[in-house]
Amino acid sequence: MRHAHKLRSVPAASDGQPLPGRYCEGEITALADDGKAVFRDEAGESMHARIPRNVDPRWLAAAVALAPVPAVLLVFESGRAPVVAYVFATPAHESLDERFCIDTKVVELSASESIQIRTGRSLVKVTAAGDIQVRGRNIISRASNVNRIRGGAIRIN
Repeated sequence: MRHAHKLRSVPAASDGQPLPGRYCEGEITALADDGKAVFRDEAGESMHARIPRNVDPRWLAAAVALAPVPAVLLVFESGRAPVVAYVFATPAHESLDERFCIDTKVVELSASESIQIRTGRSLVKVTAAGDIQVRGRNIISRASNVNRIRGGAIRIN
């Protein structure tokens, strides 16, 4: 999985000028073996297009398995490979939004004040001051070895 980096401006061409091109509307119908999107324009012509970093190829593969994904392609006049500019989920793709899954070695979240995870009445909150708050109807702590509770002072009830 790619690491997140700070955004920076990068010119599309070496001289700093934007590359001339046109937008093309159509739909993504499949993913090719080389990782590119198979795009079919409104005239029915197919072409392969690069997928930008902001589009998750795993989501796109799952979405295409359900139904073609409406998209807009940026086709360059210079002959460079076209790039998917926009994708649009349709009602046929709603089932993909029911679950969000990250499968990677490390997940890093960063915030200047706090991070909260909330579902219903349950809450996990971590603040920049070092406070961690866990709230829920039932909280279970399990360990296969030693389960330690350490602190300057420990209060139970």
